[in-house]
Amino acid sequence: MSKAPDSIPDPADYEWEFEQVDDVGIWFMEGWRGFADEDLEAASTHYRERGGRGDIDATIAVFGDDTNLGKETQEYMGREWSANGKHTDVDRIGFVSEGTTAMAVAANVDVSGAEVDTFGDLDAAVEWAQS
Repeated sequence: MSKAPDSIPDPADYEWEFEQVDDVGIWFMEGWRGFADEDLEAASTHYRERGGRGDIDATIAVFGDDTNLGKETQEYMGREWSANGKHTDVDRIGFVSEGTTAMAVAANVDVSGAEVDTFGDLDAAVEWAQS
């Protein structure tokens, strides 16, 4: 599947979903047990491009119970999502999971000027992102 370089990936084409609640962009990575590189890159591109619009002030990534990210994937996400967070200029970046996945990803994310936190519950993360 070929995409124009300036197009935003359509979540319907991949194994992740996107939703916006007020000024919070939420990426649902719940079914992920190790996306193909194309899916991970598309999620990263979508995050950067969609999160960079003026109507999103905070972002949240939600991981499912079965998500188990290898060290290499965690490092990739930390590197890419740190750059993406800087690009989007959001105030808050949250990660949600019932296990340690959110903490593992967040530990690798460093965005100057943005608060990064982890949660076990999406509602708590959205409340934090909107405060």
